[in-house]
Order: sequence, then structure tokens, then C-alpha cells
Amino acid sequence: MSGSPRYDGALRDIQSPTGLHYRIHETPEDLAVLTPRVAQEPEIWIDTETADWNTKSPRLSLVQLRLGDGSLHVLDVLSPEMAAAYHTTFAPRVIADPRITKWAHYARFERRILGADFVQGLQCTFELARRVPYHRLPLRSLRLAALVHHLCGTAVDKTLQRADWGQRPLSAEQLDYAAWDPEWCYRVHRRLDSLVRSWDPAADDPAAIQSRYVEILPLERAANRWREAMWTAIKTFMVAGSHERFAAFLLQTRVVRKVPIRVLAAAVAEVDPMGVAEFAVPVPSALLAALRVGGEAAVRSAGRETISPRFRGPRAARALEGKPVYVVAAGDADLIAVEYATAWHDHRVLESERAELKDRMRAWMEHARLRVWGEFEIGDSAPRLAADVRAVAECLRDGEDPSTGLPSRFLLTFSPEQVAALSEYVDGTALPILRWRPDRAVEPMEVAQSREWQAEDESD
Repeated sequence: MSGSPRYDGALRDIQSPTGLHYRIHETPEDLAVLTPRVAQEPEIWIDTETADWNTKSPRLSLVQLRLGDGSLHVLDVLSPEMAAAYHTTFAPRVIADPRITKWAHYARFERRILGADFVQGLQCTFELARRVPYHRLPLRSLRLAALVHHLCGTAVDKTLQRADWGQRPLSAEQLDYAAWDPEWCYRVHRRLDSLVRSWDPAADDPAAIQSRYVEILPLERAANRWREAMWTAIKTFMVAGSHERFAAFLLQTRVVRKVPIRVLAAAVAEVDPMGVAEFAVPVPSALLAALRVGGEAAVRSAGRETISPRFRGPRAARALEGKPVYVVAAGDADLIAVEYATAWHDHRVLESERAELKDRMRAWMEHARLRVWGEFEIGDSAPRLAADVRAVAECLRDGEDPSTGLPSRFLLTFSPEQVAALSEYVDGTALPILRWRPDRAVEPMEVAQSREWQAEDESD
């Protein structure tokens, strides 16, 4: 292809027409030279490509690095010789060294590929982005391509992510794509750093926080009432007309309230065979009692426990006017999609700022050792444990068959056939469930990189 970077198996230094310069390391001798250099780096940016992607047995194909001096390196580790050199020289000195901070985007994937018990010092730019409130980073999806487009102004084509990375030779386009990923991770990381903010509770001003908090309340309430009016009208229209899809909306029928954990785990394994995304379910004490000996420790290790004090703040005054009314113009789906996206964004900006103010007030009150200040009050703590449903299923005692609620967000990744199969476990009246799918992502690893995936299910 004219203008494409050349790679014939012998050329190591690549000057891409996109302006990127990188080096390919494809022999043990190359790797032996590179390893001590990388081992001296305090911080690197890393990405991987795998053969047999999205199967239970993915194979490491490439390891891509961006070093502190800006140099980019692509390690071709698929061949037996390079795999042996990687595992005996590079991996122990670099991947397993906790002194080297390694940044990857959606690091759950790299942790799965590089070895959860082996890789050390791995940090995640996706988790860093999640720490930035929506009003400062107004993105619903936090995938790398979305962050690059928003923060760097560049559109990134990620279709090659699902290319055949087990073939050799790799195409010039594949190599160029692979080399860019750690560079984009670096650029996104640097821009996110400037958006992450922290406040010193000892120096914060509670009166100023409360003033802005109270100011936001009626604005947020009005924005949410308008969004809910649109949501209700669209849902009513789709139900009445039996429309499964309309604009960016999907209407599903939820007939499952409780699903056996082993059944749900099997369905999750079908859509996420690599075990990259986290399909977390609540693990109450009754479920812990159904685990085998040692199971509770394993589930706690695999899951996460949050102990958050209940915290209440001022509430908006009751609205005196009636509910707003939205009329669905059936012939203009594109306009409706834009209007709802705008309404959702307007509400989310205010909700995000209020949540940040609430966190700051709670931090100040905890620092001041106060349980009540003005209209804010800290209540008792309530620990909550959640873990991937597959980890829970593996730890169940023989003969135990407990059920769990089916999180609505799981339905975003299940096929219609899987939803139909789960419908065997009916425990209640069938209900129409409306989903907003503006990006149409269906892969678990993509859906999981949204702000909503680990949040509470959106009210239907």
C-alpha cells in the first residue's frame, strides 16, 4: 500500500506516515539489548495484542511499550524463541518488577494476559478516568478511543483490535496500530492527570460547599424531571407500538428476577470467555454461607468490599408545577436521539458536580469529627461485598444452588438467545425495560468501560 510503513521481517526501525517512529524487536538478541534499558525506567506505558482473542486460551502476540524518553517499542513474542526469551529475561526484570510503574488502559485486560499473580506495578488509565467527575470529563464511554478523541482531538479506528494477531507476517497497518496504543495511553494519562483534583479537608470551606450545593439542587431536579419525561414518553411510545428499537433506544422484556448463580456464571462465560470484564453481583451473608470451606476468603479476595457511611444532605424543595410533557415525534428518530442525549448530559453535569460537593462535605465533616453540620448528616456504616459471579460460582458447595438478582446491565452483553434461555427462571411479572444505547457497544470489554457499568442500575 502506498505510504504504508514497511516491514519485511528484517527492518526494525519504522517511520510511519502518521508521524510515529518505533522499533520492532523480533529476536532474542534484540530483547537482550532492550531489557536492561527498560528495567531502569521508573514509569512506562504498555499495551498488548493477543492471538485467539476473546477465547479461553488467548496467546500473547505483541507487547508494546512507550518509554519516558518518548521511544516506542513493539516486541513480537509469538514465536517459540521470542516467547522463551520474553519469559526468561524481559518479563522477570520488567513485568514482575514492582519498582516500574506500568500504565495500561483498561488494565484488567493486561493483568489477564500478563498474569494476575505475576505482573506488578500495573496502573490503569481507565480507572484514573473514572475518578474524574462527569462535569470535568463529559464522556459516557471511557474507552481509549473515546478519551483520545475528547482529550487529544484525534479519531482512532479500533477495528484492528479484533484482527488476526496470530498471523505472520503482520501487516504494516497492524504494526502501526499496535505502536500507537501505548503512545495514546501516555497522552491520555498526562491529560487526565490535570483533571484529577483533590481537596484538603482541613482547608475546605463548608459554608461555600453548602451554598453551591443548595444552588444546584433545583437546577438538577428540573433537569432530571425533563430527562425522566422524555424517558417515559419514549418508553410508552415503544411499548404501544411494539418497537424493539427506536433511535438509540432498545426495549427489552425482563422476565427474570432471580437466576441460579451457576446458570448466570455460565451465560457470562459465553460472552466473556477471557474473563476480562467484571460481572459483579452482591454477595450478602446468606450467599457466603453457601460457599465451600475457604470459599469466603477466595470470594473476598476476588471481589471488593465497600464500607461507606450513609450520608444525607439538603433536598430540593417539592416542585409546585406539574410534570413536564414530552411528545415523541415518531418520524424524527435522529432528533429525538439528540434531544435525549442533551437532556441526559445536562442532568449528569449537575448531578456530577453535586456528588463531588457531597464528597467534599463528608470529608470535611469526618476531618472535623462531626456527624451533623447544617443539613448534612453522616449515618451508620453499612459494608457491602460484591464479586464476579464466576468467582462466586466456583466457590459454591456441592449441592448448593443459590440464586441472585440479574443486574439489568448484564442484559447489554447477552444475546437474545441467552435472554430467552434465562427466561426459564421466571419469578414475577414480565416488565418492559428501556435501555439507552448511544454507542451501540456490545462487547463486554467495551460495555464495561462505561461510567454506568459498575454503578447502580439506572431506574426503569
